[in-house]
Amino acid sequence: MKSTCEKNPSTDEATLACPLWRRLCAIFYDTILLVCVIFIAWQPVPLLPEDLNPVLGRGVRLGYLGAICYLFFAWFWCHGGQTLGMRAWKIKLVNDTAVPRSTQVKWKSAWIRFLMAIVSWLGLGAGFLFSLFHPKKLTWHDIVSKTRLVVVRSQ
Repeated sequence: MKSTCEKNPSTDEATLACPLWRRLCAIFYDTILLVCVIFIAWQPVPLLPEDLNPVLGRGVRLGYLGAICYLFFAWFWCHGGQTLGMRAWKIKLVNDTAVPRSTQVKWKSAWIRFLMAIVSWLGLGAGFLFSLFHPKKLTWHDIVSKTRLVVVRSQ
């Protein structure tokens, strides 16, 4: 089994690309946490007026749910590059575009990554399975958002 390793010019140390199994384990952890966050964030929703148009009311509720999910992931990605599930599995999201490589992910990249990850799941996980064949183990949302997951070395 071949592992992908590349040099990072800013730190001059090797970074190991994140394998699919590790991504999926982190996703499992984060899903449990996200369900808890949604449960708490959903509490004020029944306070919305009942006289809203059913289509509009559903749209508002889905928009609120989507915003909560996005903010959960984007906050962690933009502030440290790791969700709690990613910390547990020792992986980190890094920016792959900066000339002097800054590992901090920007909100725009987080937005693109979030939307494309939804597309990856809607394609029956094809965006994730793509990483099995990509030389750098990148998924669709890694490529489009110009970010990547790397394994964090223990200090």
